[in-house]
Amino acid sequence: MIFFYVLVSISFVLALLVEGSVFSFFIVEQALPDIFLVMVVSLGFILDERRGAAIGLCAGLLQDVIFSKALGFFALAKMLLGYGAGLLGRELYREQLLAPVLLVFVGTLTHEFILHLLVSQFIGFGLPVEMSLSRLFIPKAFYNMALTLLIYPLFYRAYHRRRQIRSSFSRQKGAMR
Repeated sequence: MIFFYVLVSISFVLALLVEGSVFSFFIVEQALPDIFLVMVVSLGFILDERRGAAIGLCAGLLQDVIFSKALGFFALAKMLLGYGAGLLGRELYREQLLAPVLLVFVGTLTHEFILHLLVSQFIGFGLPVEMSLSRLFIPKAFYNMALTLLIYPLFYRAYHRRRQIRSSFSRQKGAMR
């Protein structure tokens, strides 16, 4: 169990490095992929709503501290998405890739609308929603969908491998008695 969460923590640190450096070369119309969002939605979908919300809160706070001038905007948005992904993970098939890919697309649009609302209400500036939707939100959602095709299967396999190891270990302990 601890190995999986260490792997997740290392993944977030690597994502932070990649997002801040390498992905800056892939900007289209000011849209930049959000690896943290893809990871939060994927992990919330795999785990459950409580752990998804906790991971979203931690990832969002880290993103707020490093990339944002206002504390809590990313944290709130990612916490809500982690929670929602966890709820949907109970209802949809986790083994198929289509559900998390579509969930990340819708989650990205939701995330960006939440951020747009928070920024426009509390800071007081921002592009009109129509312009943001076509120039930022939709390209970012497609970027994130592509990243989900890479990230979700890795987390899914790592999580289920951990569960298999744990169940085989408990079976061996039971056989020894």
